[in-house]
Amino acid sequence: MIENRDDTSTSGFINDSGYKISEKFSCYTELPAKGYCRLFKAQRFGQWFVLKSLKLEYANSLVYKGLLDKEYQLLVQMHNDNIVRVYGMEDDDEAGRCIVMEYIDGRTLDKFLEENPPQNARQSVARQLLNAIGYCHGKQIVHRDLKPSNILITSNGNNVKLIDFGLSDSDDYAVLKGAAYTMAYAAPEQLAGAAVDCRADLYAFGLILRQLFPKRYARVVRKCTQPQKEKRYASAAEVAKAMKKYDLKRKRALWFSISIISLLLLYGLVTFLIHLSYQKNNTTEKKRVCEQCVADSLRLLSTPKNAYNQIQSESAINESPILQDTVIGSKTQTKSDYYCNNLTSEFDSIIRAFDEEVKEGTILYWERFHDLKIIALLKMSVHIQQRRQQLPKNEQIAFINYAGVLWNRYNARYPFTDAEGKDIYPYYEDLHEKGKISNEEFARLREEDKRNVEEINRLSDQLRKETAKE
Repeated sequence: MIENRDDTSTSGFINDSGYKISEKFSCYTELPAKGYCRLFKAQRFGQWFVLKSLKLEYANSLVYKGLLDKEYQLLVQMHNDNIVRVYGMEDDDEAGRCIVMEYIDGRTLDKFLEENPPQNARQSVARQLLNAIGYCHGKQIVHRDLKPSNILITSNGNNVKLIDFGLSDSDDYAVLKGAAYTMAYAAPEQLAGAAVDCRADLYAFGLILRQLFPKRYARVVRKCTQPQKEKRYASAAEVAKAMKKYDLKRKRALWFSISIISLLLLYGLVTFLIHLSYQKNNTTEKKRVCEQCVADSLRLLSTPKNAYNQIQSESAINESPILQDTVIGSKTQTKSDYYCNNLTSEFDSIIRAFDEEVKEGTILYWERFHDLKIIALLKMSVHIQQRRQQLPKNEQIAFINYAGVLWNRYNARYPFTDAEGKDIYPYYEDLHEKGKISNEEFARLREEDKRNVEEINRLSDQLRKETAKE
C-alpha cells in the first residue's frame, strides 16, 4: 500500500449546522413583470427558481389561464441550452397556479449592450440567439415577441437565454390565436393582423442584429426586415449562413489590407529615409522636393483610404518630381528606370495563369476566383518589395509609386462584382446545397480552397518578412 505523505489539503467536511432545505418554496421575492403575468424568485431544495403565474386581476379568466397553460405546453417540449428551462406546472401557496422555471443570473440584451461588449461577444450572442430561434422553429413554434428584454445574457459566460413565450404560438393550437407582438419589433404582417410564421421572428432578429452590429451585416439586416415576408430569409439557418458568408468575405478582404498597409508603411519609411539622406546635401531643390514628399506622406498616412487612393492613382506618376526624373523621358537612366520598364511584363508573368483562367471561363466559383486573385496580388507585392530592396534609397520612392499604380490596374482589372454590385461567380456551397454539384466535386473544392488559404498565409508571411527588411 502506498501512503500519501503530502497531506497538505485543507479539504474537509462543511459544518452542517446551518444546512436546511425544504420541499416547499420559500424566500419569495417578486420580480418586475409587465403584461398579465407576475414573477417570483423562490428557493426550494437549496436552489433558486422562477415562478410565473397570473396577476390577481387575471387569475380567474379562462383566456389568461389558457395562455399560461399554453406557454407551459410549448416550453416543456423544448430542451435547448439557449432557451429557458421549465421544470413543471404547480399550485403554490404564494404564487398560485404557476410555471416553475430555472432562475437565470444575468441581464437583458439592452443592458448587455450598454456595457459596450467586444465584437466576439456580440457575435457569440447573435449565433446563440439564432440557435434558439432555429430550434423553436424546428418545433413549429413561433416566439412572436422577440425583443432585447426577452433575451437574457448570463453573468457567467455571456450565454443567451431566450425567455417569455407567453405570446408564442404553434401550428397545433386551434385556439388562443390572437394577434400578439411588441410594436417596435413586430413584422408588418403582425401589425396588419395577418397570418404569422417563422419569418416574423426573423424580422425581429434583423432589428436586433442591427443593434448588435450597427455597422455590419447591413445586407443581412435588409433581407431580414423586408416588408414582404416572401422576400425574407426562409429560416434561421439561412440567416446564419448569410452572416457566415459575410464574415468570410470580410476575413478574406484582410489579405488585401496586408498588402496595402505594407506598401503604405514602406512608402512613408522610404520617403523619410530619403529625406534624411538629402538633408546631408546642400542642394536646395532636392531638399525642397523631399520635404514635400515627407509632407505628402504624412498627410496620406494619416488617412489609410486617402493614402491608398493617392498612391494607386494615375496622378502619382505626373505629380512626383522624382518620378518625372527617373521614369518620364530622363536622359539619365537609373536602375529604377530599368525596373519600372520591366515591371509590367513581370506582373503579366505572375498573373498569367489566373488571367487565362478568367478569359477561358474555367473559374466557376467565387471562392476560387477570390483566392487566386489574392495569391497573384500578394506575389506582386512580394516582387515589389524584393525589387525595391535592390535599389538605392533615393530611387525607391519612384519605384514604389510606379509599382503602386500598376498594382491598382491589375486589381481593378478583375472585379468581384458586376455593375449592379452582384457577385460574378456563385459560391460552391450554395450550389452544393441546391444539388447542382456532386458531393465528390464539393469535397474536391473544399480541399482546393484549403490549399489556397494555406498559400495565402504563406505569401502573407513572406510579404511581412520582406517589408521588415531594411
